[in-house]
Amino acid sequence: MCGITGYIGSGDAVEIAINNLKRLEYRGYDSAGVAFPDTNSVSILRAPGKIVNLEALLSGASEHKHVAIAHTRWATHGRPCEANAHPHRDCTGQLAVVHNGIIENYAELRRELIAKGHEFASDTDTEVFAHLIEEMCELEKGCDKTEGVANAIRKALHLVKGSYALAVISQSAPDTVFVARKESPLIIGLGDGENFIGSDIPAVMRYTRKVLLLEDGDFAILTPNSVTLTDFEGAPVHREILDITWDDTAAEKGGHAHFMIKEIYENPRTVRETLRGRLMDDGEIVLPSLPFSPEQWQKFRRISIVACGTAYHAGVVGKMFFEQILRRPVEVNVASEYRYSDPILDEETLVVLISQSGETADTLAAMREAQHKGATTLAIVNVVGSTLARDADAVLLTQAGPEIGVASTKAYLAQLTALYLLGLYLAKHDNSGRANLTEVEYREYVAALRELPSQIEGILKEEATYALLAEELAKHHCFFFLGRRYDFAASLEAALKLKEISYIHAEAYPAGEMKHGPLALVEPGVAIVGFCTQPDTNEKMVSNLKEVKARDATIITLLLEGAETPDCSDFTLRVPVTKEAFMPLVSMVPMQLLAYHVARVLGCEIDQPRNLAKSVTVE
Repeated sequence: MCGITGYIGSGDAVEIAINNLKRLEYRGYDSAGVAFPDTNSVSILRAPGKIVNLEALLSGASEHKHVAIAHTRWATHGRPCEANAHPHRDCTGQLAVVHNGIIENYAELRRELIAKGHEFASDTDTEVFAHLIEEMCELEKGCDKTEGVANAIRKALHLVKGSYALAVISQSAPDTVFVARKESPLIIGLGDGENFIGSDIPAVMRYTRKVLLLEDGDFAILTPNSVTLTDFEGAPVHREILDITWDDTAAEKGGHAHFMIKEIYENPRTVRETLRGRLMDDGEIVLPSLPFSPEQWQKFRRISIVACGTAYHAGVVGKMFFEQILRRPVEVNVASEYRYSDPILDEETLVVLISQSGETADTLAAMREAQHKGATTLAIVNVVGSTLARDADAVLLTQAGPEIGVASTKAYLAQLTALYLLGLYLAKHDNSGRANLTEVEYREYVAALRELPSQIEGILKEEATYALLAEELAKHHCFFFLGRRYDFAASLEAALKLKEISYIHAEAYPAGEMKHGPLALVEPGVAIVGFCTQPDTNEKMVSNLKEVKARDATIITLLLEGAETPDCSDFTLRVPVTKEAFMPLVSMVPMQLLAYHVARVLGCEIDQPRNLAKSVTVE
């Protein structure tokens, strides 16, 4: 969501902060701004739209500044405009604040501050922070030194309810940056005579590979040569330095037109990396990061999968697969509704939380609800140092590497791969007699897992087919994605991919549900994508497709290699044969390619679709 960067050192602070901000553009935003200490006050420059609009305002206005904080905003309180862009200042203009998160009690605090004479210039919740710190400075009888500013910020934090990653600069401490974190991501990059802040590790990778990952309740004071970590009371805190081993080119497009297509081409490697170190040469699956013995796994009588968006769609597949081979009841839940549904949880429940970023606010809230009720939490997550990865009881990393495109592609395949590994591992070590998996079947699944990367590579060789088909399909105003069993699970993600980057209306339905209402929408100009990869249900699927064909829809069928083409099909796509449970992974690659090329034909902004953010860090 919002992106925060900052710099303090001998370099050009504004230039560095904005360059780092560009590396967070994948998070999505509607405005950008920067703040830096000036002669008599803290200067701020802000612009709606892209970072380039902010750069146009700079033009020498920030020369020779050695401290700066910058921000890209994704609107939560107040419409996107210059006045609501960050940073925000206090009444005196002596300090500026950038913030990622939501202040839940901002309305109450705002009323109190206005009653005390403070004047607000925006509609945001964030501006409350600036005025609250100003008010605390007055109570402190001035903040003319670093410690005075720090104390005022700490006092302000105690009055705020909600989530925040916060950075503050003050004219009273011009060689200092103050930061705090609660439930929103924030990191510190360590340099030689300079230090950095960022919402995410890629923001600082150009300048340093040594990073401190702040935890909830951390407060830090940065100077060019030091980082002082405390809690909100001022007590010292120690965090281990993390050495980043990512290749910096992973954050570049690698010659592709967009990050999304680059990441689609990384799908084979992503699956291999997620299998690496877990699927042994002898066919055994080992998950060394999980701290449970085979006996401890047996206590889990129920499994609850919780996630949002693409990760939720992976969870739908996981539910089907787990129930099929584990014969335990499994439910899948949308994280944003989870804690409000008063879920039935106990110590015999395993809650599997799936997230690419590990910072999704709703998923984190679900984890805390599950832990509060005594359940065991297992995170399937991509980002190593994320909150979810750190706070869950157990972690299974997907090892997909950075994903920059807002529309998730390789992360989905990695999540599915991790779920398949987890399900097979649990079934193999089940001593209760409930699991429905013979040794022969287990070996078949393992062999199929090994084939997945090369099968994906074969699909990618046919990209030109999808580009050509996209020219025809881009003319349609509505899409329905239909399937049964695992194919329905795949259709959910396929519909999301198309709608989020092409802005074409797209929905997914179990094929048999079309006659229960949605069939009324079928007319010329409507495209139907029918998934036909499940042999047991394909006959019924063809019947469903003929029903929509009779209403003059355009039919695109996704078939197994060698399967007979239905006579109602206008266009046919083929995928290699694998285990039925693995078809959502294989069949998603054609759907990602198709969505990408339809969006390209329509001229859409593919990597940063409107209104969306990569990591949704507020509820």
